[in-house]
Amino acid sequence: MTQAPAFESDSELLRLAQGLRDALGAPAAVAQSHRVIVGFRGKARLYYYPPAEGPRLRTPLVLFPYLGISRPYIFDLRPGESFAEFLSAEGIPFYLVDWGVFGPEDRDLGLDDIVADMIPSLLRQALRHAGAPSATVFGYCMGVPMTAAALAHDPSLPAKNFLAMVGPIDFTKGEFPRITDEDRFDVDAILETFDMMPAEFIRTGFKMLNPLGDIQQAKALLENAANPKWLEGYKAMNRWANEWVPLPKQFFRHWVRHFYQRNELLRGELRILGRRVDLGRIRLPILCVAATKDDIVPAESARALLDAVSSTDTRFLELEGGHISVIAGRRARAQVWPALADWLREHD
Repeated sequence: MTQAPAFESDSELLRLAQGLRDALGAPAAVAQSHRVIVGFRGKARLYYYPPAEGPRLRTPLVLFPYLGISRPYIFDLRPGESFAEFLSAEGIPFYLVDWGVFGPEDRDLGLDDIVADMIPSLLRQALRHAGAPSATVFGYCMGVPMTAAALAHDPSLPAKNFLAMVGPIDFTKGEFPRITDEDRFDVDAILETFDMMPAEFIRTGFKMLNPLGDIQQAKALLENAANPKWLEGYKAMNRWANEWVPLPKQFFRHWVRHFYQRNELLRGELRILGRRVDLGRIRLPILCVAATKDDIVPAESARALLDAVSSTDTRFLELEGGHISVIAGRRARAQVWPALADWLREHD
């Protein structure tokens, strides 16, 4: 059992009480960087974050994150802890896809729609706005297999480079394949009851990977609630970590069956609009990033991308941290963001 911290004075106890009251009070302000909407497709919105002093790179960066699950403001968490803010200061034209919040009306949105329609459309809208011939396509988490499938399905897409961060490619690795095993996880039976894959179910699935996570978080809050600076960061991250988003029914079915249960993308058996998707058709320069302590996407799952493509200019980075801490947090600011910016400059 966690031992409560000892206090040397009433004032320390009062500061703790105030900190806990603040932590449980109004939600933190997030996504404060300057941005404009420059495109859309369905519920998806394409945001542009203009460089603070004008672009210093010709090739824009277009980020396709996870679809559903949680909100994408993790990339613009708060001033001083914002990947978007960093890119703006570096002069890198940055576009972020926000897939939106899905409802029952989106039940039939499937993998074909995302890979063959929405990703190509949003990429081309970003390039029209940027006035550039091609972009660095950036997939994060489940955005990696989605963008990899799009690039392999249509190699003529206007992509110059491919940045793949903590994204699963070999779906036999890790805990999620065991949780979603075809013999024990009947995705059709689950979705017969719902028009969506409920956010509560998604939350439970992720919590199963780290059952003690909530206890550890409560312990950290109790130990640091009297520290206002620490509390600011905690409130922003805690808000993001608790805003779960449902998944469209058809997409969830495709995601589980074709990726987790049958590993079709890596095996060359995935079909989009009836056409087989061959990762060997990807010949772009690739930076593949994995995290040493990622309990969602093991490093060997992410690295499988480089063995499947035909690219000759590839680089693999396995960085210290977890699935989220490689893009948000102190270590990301100090190590990951500068490494990404250097690679983007080298491949402009």
